[in-house]
Amino acid sequence: MTFVVCGEALFDVFVNTDSGKPGELAFDALVGGSPLNVAVGLARLGHSSALLTGLSTDFFGERLDAVLRSENVSTDLLARKAAPTTLGFVQKDDQGVASYAFYNNGAADCSLTEADIDIDLKDARFLHLGSYSIVVPPTADTLFKLVARESGQRIISLDPNIRPTVEPDMAVWHKRVNDLLPLVDMIKVSDEDLESLHPGRDPEEVQAEWLAQGAKLVVVTLGGEGAILQSKLGKVKVKTPVIEVVDTVGAGDTFQAALLDYVAFLDEQDGEWFEKLDAEMLNKIGQYAAGSAAITCSRKGADLPTREEVAEKG
Repeated sequence: MTFVVCGEALFDVFVNTDSGKPGELAFDALVGGSPLNVAVGLARLGHSSALLTGLSTDFFGERLDAVLRSENVSTDLLARKAAPTTLGFVQKDDQGVASYAFYNNGAADCSLTEADIDIDLKDARFLHLGSYSIVVPPTADTLFKLVARESGQRIISLDPNIRPTVEPDMAVWHKRVNDLLPLVDMIKVSDEDLESLHPGRDPEEVQAEWLAQGAKLVVVTLGGEGAILQSKLGKVKVKTPVIEVVDTVGAGDTFQAALLDYVAFLDEQDGEWFEKLDAEMLNKIGQYAAGSAAITCSRKGADLPTREEVAEKG
């Protein structure tokens, strides 16, 4: 497999606020979790990907397992747990921007142990992780040990994807991100998450600091305003394509999958991938990732595009 993606697998439960009576709520549930979305997105882009997570043996877990298989995401690294599946309740505002409430106390995806990473990743070129799995123990400590073990052997990617409804203490997020920085090669972070980690700081200054700590590519996404991509060889800002937004669920995960997809393409060429990240290349990468994310925003939920769909829009 080319990619191993580490982190949560859950159900996003969408709240229908127009259900009628004040005491009633209607729901639509879809598979979700940022890492699961990235693994699916990579598979839809034609890559071999696997999800490494704790997965419940309950009926939600069985459905998640079935979805992963149907999306051609390898389930070989799943650690099945007699624990509940996380449910993330999602409510959208008038602009389609989502807010979340997670119910994951003692859940399977938060219960990954050191025994679950006693695995051989020799065929994996990329290791990606992020979201609340990097701060909720024991999964957070387990994944940190995995990254520390594999750093330097694979291309390691991080998306903090901060969820304050899971861990409200920003000091916990800040420490874990700082601990991971010397070990990772790529970082993608939203402007909102960056503001949570470094209130009031200029994003480009933080990018430069992270590059100085060892990262080779740092990307800050700006929602509808585009993204800033920075390497040691260049810096660019790309714009978001103009579209009719249905909702933003999965947009960041789509950007992440497309980012990894493009870096994988560069990695397959002669020379080191990060030595090709001048301003011109960063612009190509940013346009590709932003265009891919726009496709997801044009439809409901985290419905990430296939390579054919991206090519058609490109």
